Amino acid sequence: MDEVKDMRNIIKTEFLKLKRYSVIKAGIIMTTLSPLLSLFYSTANGGPTWTFDYFMQQVMISNCTLFFPIIIALIAGYIITREYTDDTMKNILTIPIPYKQLLSGKLLILLLLTISFSLIGCVIALVINIIVGFPGVHFGNLLNMFIRVTGANIGIYISVLPIILIFCCSANNFLGGVALAFVYGYFGTFEGTLLNYYPIKASMILVDPTCGAEYGYTYHIFPAFITIVLTFLISMIILANKKKKPGTLTVGKKKKAVRKKGW
Repeated sequence: MDEVKDMRNIIKTEFLKLKRYSVIKAGIIMTTLSPLLSLFYSTANGGPTWTFDYFMQQVMISNCTLFFPIIIALIAGYIITREYTDDTMKNILTIPIPYKQLLSGKLLILLLLTISFSLIGCVIALVINIIVGFPGVHFGNLLNMFIRVTGANIGIYISVLPIILIFCCSANNFLGGVALAFVYGYFGTFEGTLLNYYPIKASMILVDPTCGAEYGYTYHIFPAFITIVLTFLISMIILANKKKKPGTLTVGKKKKAVRKKGW
């Protein structure tokens, strides 16, 4: 019961901290760019017949391959390393909370942010669709849209977790993790049967097995599901073996030059 109470307090505290984090605004902006970029595709490519379903499929692909790997890694690195840049870790260390528990609370906040950004992206996509007038919008499609987009983004969250736990927990290396997340997501734009076992692609396959149909590829849900489960288990193993003490994760500070006394 004490651990549950501690986790509840960690999550509550992290929510209060989010109010002053400018990176959340950056995440919302990047979430907005995804449907806008998909709209650009619709005006640039006159081949396919654009419907609401096809538009949302393009939004999902943009989320998974371009925007959400970066958003998740960037926000994760920011909220984790902020304890060191703001010099608040020394205050947290006075509370008997294991570092792994603190890190787990931050990751849960990141999951809630992923769901929130998914909802924001869906609302923006719906507004764009109303303005542009793609056909095929009804209540069933709207519900299906939210479930598919949110499910795919949660899959991306799981896919990026190993990068977060390896790179983004270090105040000096998390930007490298963000860059790696970008490359990681970019390779999800490729097509091929082996990509059924690629976590980024598997996230899309789970909610849309026909995502490669226009390129002549057929994907399967079961191997994609196994891929996501294994990625999650690997992440939990990495988290369970986080033996480095939080006090050792410090940001390098420049030493001030000491003036010599006298002439």
